[in-house]
Amino acid sequence: MKKETMMKTLKEAISNVLDTMFFQPVQLDESNSNFQEWFSIGQSLCGATVSFNGPLAGSLYLIVPLDLLSEITANFLGLKEEEIHEDQRRDTVREALNMIGGRMLSLADKAGAFKLGIPELMDENDLSDEKLAALRGDMVFIGTENNHLAAGIMIETGNLKLET
Repeated sequence: MKKETMMKTLKEAISNVLDTMFFQPVQLDESNSNFQEWFSIGQSLCGATVSFNGPLAGSLYLIVPLDLLSEITANFLGLKEEEIHEDQRRDTVREALNMIGGRMLSLADKAGAFKLGIPELMDENDLSDEKLAALRGDMVFIGTENNHLAAGIMIETGNLKLET
């Protein structure tokens, strides 16, 4: 399996899921941005990560500013933003990543050889400017009408053969 295939399917999954499930049309940024350029310094963020295994193994992550997370949570649940609770935002970032990961893996392998783990929240310390700068893997920077978010994939090659 090629790394380019995984990135292509990740981008397709992000666009599909955010548009259809969260009513957020997106534009993928192709300009080689980094976290410091993409997010404001000190911006409040929420993130989740999920592992996968199969023909390739690795993990996915999704990082969303809290104000955008409130908006997509309200869209997803059919509520007003002021009715949203912290637990609902946390559940939404995990569920969005779960949907993106499931869609990506089903696009990458129609035979169903991939298995997706259970999404977990990223620790608040992992979302500091310094930790984000050190985050490895291939990143996708995503623009919405009024905000930015980011997703990424880290592929662990281990004993697996990764075609580039």
